[in-house]
Amino acid sequence: MRLADMSPWTLCLCALLLAVPRPAQAQSQEEKRRQLQERLGVKKPAEPATRVEATPDAGVAEPAEASAAPKGTPSPPSRSQPGPAKPRALTFAEDARPILEKQCASCHRPDGKAARTQWVLRGGPEDYDATLRFVKTAAAAQSPLLKKGSGATLHGGQKAIAVDSAEYAKLLTWIEGGALPGRASVATTPAPVSPPTVAASEPKPAAPHTRDSAPTPLASNPTPAEPGPAPVIAPSPPAASPTAAADALRFAPRIHEQLMSGCASCHAPDGFAGSSRYVASADPVQHLRSVLPLVVPGSAATSLLYQRAKGEAHPGGAVWEPGSAELELLGQWINAGALGPVPDTTAVASAPGSTTSPATPAAAPTPPAPAANPHAANPHAGISLGTYPVLGSLSLNGRFDLNYERRNYNDHPFQSEGVNALRSYHQFLFLTRQSATDPVMLTLEALSLQFWEVGVRVGPETWPVKVFAKGGKVLVPFGGEPLFHHNYGGLAGFDQKVLPVVFAREGLTVNVQRRQGPLTLSGDAYLIAGFRLRTADAVLNLQSDFAPLDETRLGLGARLGASWGPISVWYSPYFNSLGFGRRLFLQALDVAVWRPRGVPVLERFSLGAGLLRGDVSGGEDEGYGGPGADYYHFASYLQLRFHPSDWLYLQYRQGLRTFGNRRGLILDSTDLTRDDGSTHNVGAVARWRGLSAGLFHYWNLEKADELPDDFTRLVVAYEF
Repeated sequence: MRLADMSPWTLCLCALLLAVPRPAQAQSQEEKRRQLQERLGVKKPAEPATRVEATPDAGVAEPAEASAAPKGTPSPPSRSQPGPAKPRALTFAEDARPILEKQCASCHRPDGKAARTQWVLRGGPEDYDATLRFVKTAAAAQSPLLKKGSGATLHGGQKAIAVDSAEYAKLLTWIEGGALPGRASVATTPAPVSPPTVAASEPKPAAPHTRDSAPTPLASNPTPAEPGPAPVIAPSPPAASPTAAADALRFAPRIHEQLMSGCASCHAPDGFAGSSRYVASADPVQHLRSVLPLVVPGSAATSLLYQRAKGEAHPGGAVWEPGSAELELLGQWINAGALGPVPDTTAVASAPGSTTSPATPAAAPTPPAPAANPHAANPHAGISLGTYPVLGSLSLNGRFDLNYERRNYNDHPFQSEGVNALRSYHQFLFLTRQSATDPVMLTLEALSLQFWEVGVRVGPETWPVKVFAKGGKVLVPFGGEPLFHHNYGGLAGFDQKVLPVVFAREGLTVNVQRRQGPLTLSGDAYLIAGFRLRTADAVLNLQSDFAPLDETRLGLGARLGASWGPISVWYSPYFNSLGFGRRLFLQALDVAVWRPRGVPVLERFSLGAGLLRGDVSGGEDEGYGGPGADYYHFASYLQLRFHPSDWLYLQYRQGLRTFGNRRGLILDSTDLTRDDGSTHNVGAVARWRGLSAGLFHYWNLEKADELPDDFTRLVVAYEF
């Protein structure tokens, strides 16, 4: 056809088509369709006559928007001048989650090797909040999610994502773009909804978490969203039900996992603080029983759990620094009523075909009321005695045991010379004042007055370090376990032969705590009524040779501690003038590794080790000491436990003890007695709430004058 043969209308149409700007590279219709689907977040192209919904992160205009404008309204300049489409912002639901599920979920799933870590992918909306804690939008490349995944920092698993991979680049771009949640994180299980009839005065649902704010699942006054293009009014996607929104502030899984990550290394049933009021448990229901007596629902500021978490009167310092997302989330949970674990959503979800309106959902089940007897409901929480005008908030805690023993034999318990015994060693009742409104503290062993302490916090809360001072018959802060479970020499509790069973003396102590990131530092200094020699040439007995109060010999000591994750180290020096010109320098070094959570195999083991040495020297000027007369005591222990579960552990412990060794010798073989020896112990302990039962066998090996003093013990204990 010749150009002259074309009609005028055909020529005009061709001219208009040629005048339209075209992209530098041609795209096929299928490619255009695919890009449009990705921007709109849909699986198939929208019908031309159907109004298309624009997601907040789509970055494209509503196709039908121009036709919906009233006649005579001028189009905005940006709409009249076509240009390249805005690229779609990456989101967690569409881009990050598939990568993380493929590369990380094999371990970081509820039944995986990393199920006890702080980051677990459960396949629900909570995955976004859990992941958000490990990203840094201001410095995306420094995000723990990327550094651990690429192996740049310590990671219990293998390197999951290579730095030069497309997956790493996409995750990095997602974080740099603000770590947006995407649609799938708002509601993963849509429920039937009626056609939208949104009124102008109807409140809008709370916006998802912003990248710079702490996770706030449910806010009473949500902040307005950042300015941006006005959304097109279209049928809203199915929103999460009010019940699901309330679940975000329940104890499980988020608060439970956060407390397990931050507190379980010490407050696990087998940890240093396993016999305290608060015991962390892998079972959320049992864990909550120990938490509830420490919180005041609706008031985080007066809740002991919240105060201890930010470092107030807490020997381990601040678990989470003030202003941190973790501490804010804990406070929000308490202020929202300290609700229990997530209820069964299938029980409250509307059945198919139900006529229940979304505006009036079924009420979420309320948490069960506390039992009338807190002693029975939560053994480790103690018994609250109430709050009094002067005495403050008082509670009782205790430990009691009963032991069946086979004694006075060597090698095995079936020797004919063995005898049976029934004994009780631990009969302790502790009266504690834990005031939430002032810094004064009180701890009193009420049955036998083994020790009592009155303490006060020194300085305002704004100080970067926490300082506490205590006076009374104080528990001397020496070694890794300063109550009555010193393991020096291989024996513990009332069996050990090195230090006093309860190392408590009249005196004063000061404690300083500082937490710097994952590192916690603690320092104790104390002045007590110390040891003295009975005679100038006597060998000092560290268990019992204390000076009477009317002839006080002051002892000065310290304990320096540091902990990083599951590792804790203490160094304890002590100095005491003994009289007759003699002096004692006692020191100990203790190391503990408590079940590194998330590390395969090793998370089943805990380890403790310690060395103690007490040197007695001096007196040359008075003719009582000097070379050949100076001596030292030595003791050690090594304890290994295997934990097949949180309620059961198997133990092996051994230790060496020797007394009166001449200086310069590792072991003075010229002065060995039945007090010098070693102990080996194997045992198994099962715990259920506050009740525990253990079976132990001890081999006591003397360096000289072997005694028939091996023994087997079955112990049943209860603590609350």
